[in-house]
Amino acid sequence: ITAAIFALIVIGILTAIPWMIYNYRKYGFLSFWQTVIIFSFIFYALSAYFLVILPLPDVRDTCASGGLVTRYVQPIPFFFVYEILQEGTVFFSQPSTYINFIKHPAFLPAFFNLLILFPLGVYMRYFRGKQMTFMKMLGLGFLTSLFFELTQLSGLYGIYHCPYRTFNVDDLILNTLGAGLGYLVAPIILALIPKKENLQKKSEHIFQTGRVRPLAQLLAILIDYTVVYVTWLALAGLLALDSPLVKMFYLTLGLFFMQYLVPLWTKGTSLGMRCLRFTLKREEKARSWSRALLIRWVAIIFPWFTYQSIQIVLEHAVLDMDSAYYSFRVFLDLGLFLFLVLIGFFLFIHIIRIIRQKGKQAFYFDDIAKLYASYRK
Repeated sequence: ITAAIFALIVIGILTAIPWMIYNYRKYGFLSFWQTVIIFSFIFYALSAYFLVILPLPDVRDTCASGGLVTRYVQPIPFFFVYEILQEGTVFFSQPSTYINFIKHPAFLPAFFNLLILFPLGVYMRYFRGKQMTFMKMLGLGFLTSLFFELTQLSGLYGIYHCPYRTFNVDDLILNTLGAGLGYLVAPIILALIPKKENLQKKSEHIFQTGRVRPLAQLLAILIDYTVVYVTWLALAGLLALDSPLVKMFYLTLGLFFMQYLVPLWTKGTSLGMRCLRFTLKREEKARSWSRALLIRWVAIIFPWFTYQSIQIVLEHAVLDMDSAYYSFRVFLDLGLFLFLVLIGFFLFIHIIRIIRQKGKQAFYFDDIAKLYASYRK
C-alpha cells in the first residue's frame, strides 16, 4: 500500500496536465468527483497488484525442492475450510464454537481474498453502468484473479526462476465472489456520490452557454508555450546552442507565431485553444483582429519577457567589488528582484480571483484586447 501511494504520486504528477486537458476538452470543466474516482481507482488497482507481487524475493533463484503441483499449486476448492475444520475446534452441533472459525489463521487470508476484488465490482458498476451485468462482473473478476494467480505462478513473468507465491484455487473462487458481491452492493455505495448523468448535464450546459473556464484558457497558453519550448530544446540540442539571449529571442518569436499569427490566420484559434475546443471572439467589431490579437499577445508575454530580461541582466551583468558602480549594482539587483516579486504577486492574485469567479470575468489580457473565449459550435 505504501508503494502504491508513492506510485500514485508519480502518476499524478505525470498525468495532471493531460488529465485536465482531457476533462476540459470533453466536459468543459474539471470535475472534482470524477477526478477523485479515477485516481482512487488507480490507487486501488496499484494496491491490489502490489499486494499480489510484494514483497519481492532477495534473489532471482527462488526454486526449491518438490514438484510444481505439490509446492506451487493448491488445486482443492475451499481447502481453507478443510484446514479450519481439521483443527477440531468447530462443531456444527455447538454454535458457541463457530467463533473459532473466524479466529483460525486460515480465515483471515481467505476473508481478504474475498475483499480484494470487492472494490472492482463497485468501480465497474460506476464506469459501465447497465452494460455491466452480474455475470459479466463474475467473468471479469475471474479473469482479474486469474491474471494475479498466473503472475505468481510465472515467477513475476519469468523474472524469478520459480514461483515465490502459491497458485491457489481458493483465491480464484473468493476473488470472483468478491467482485460479484461488490457489484451487488455498489448501488448503496454509489448513492453517496454524484451520478454520471449529472456530470453530463453540467457539461451540456457549459457548452451551450459557451463560457470557457479560466483554467482551460491557461492550459491553452501552456500548450502553446510547451510546443515552442520543445522545438527550442530540439534545436538547441542539434546546434549546441547555449545562449540565454538566443533562447529568449527564439521563444519570443515562437510565441508570436503561436499566439498571434496562428490565431490571426484562423480567426481566433491557437493550437492550444483548438485542443481545448474553444476560440476567441471580439467584443467590438470595430477593432480589427490583427490589432486585438497583437494587444493580447503583448499583454500575455509582458510578464514572461520582463522576467527573462531581468534574469539575464542579473546573471550576466557582473561587476567587481572594487568597481565604483558596485553599490549601484547591489541596489539595482534588489530593485529588479522586488519588481519581479511585485509582478508575480499581482499576477498570482489576478489569476486566483479569475479562477474563483469561474469565467464570469476575463483575464487582463483578454479584457484590454476586448476579446473573450467561447466554445466552438
